[in-house]
Amino acid sequence: MARLRRQDPRSDEALVAACNEGDSREAAQAFEALYRRHKDYVLRVALRFVPDTDTALDILQETFTYLLRRFPPTGGGIALTAKLTTLLYPIARNTAITALRKSGRFPTAEDVAPDDLPGQDRGDTTDIRSVLADLPGGQREVLELRFVDDLSLKEIADVLSIPLGTVKSRLHLGIARLRSSDFAKNLDHE
Repeated sequence: MARLRRQDPRSDEALVAACNEGDSREAAQAFEALYRRHKDYVLRVALRFVPDTDTALDILQETFTYLLRRFPPTGGGIALTAKLTTLLYPIARNTAITALRKSGRFPTAEDVAPDDLPGQDRGDTTDIRSVLADLPGGQREVLELRFVDDLSLKEIADVLSIPLGTVKSRLHLGIARLRSSDFAKNLDHE
């Protein structure tokens, strides 16, 4: 019989502390609550990088497996100094990029810089997703983190491990490209 589970009211910080310091039962419940709370976010991040749901689900599993290994008894624990999503994003992103590289669908770092990465072609240029996909990878990623994930510029810099000035530059250039796109021009004429 399936039990109905209510969302755990504890903060992410309290759940991480329970994973770090609680007995095995309490830690397992806390980890499950973290998983249920953040699985949709990790899946959305994965789908930004990989072309299919099956691969995104694998990335979801690998991301939380990585996180689980960081908690005792196998790891030394996690010191949460920012939002948990700030920790989860680079794990999911790097896992997705690794999956793409293994499949041969993603260029290596030696081939291109993040701002030179092509967008994924989605066809219809009147759709905002295709406009975003046409942006260089670095600009698209900063725009998504800012306006989809609602991260501050400082959080984006932390998540991507890049200087704050680079975040501001990519955001400015991305917004400028969006404004000059056919999509924006079509909106102005409606």
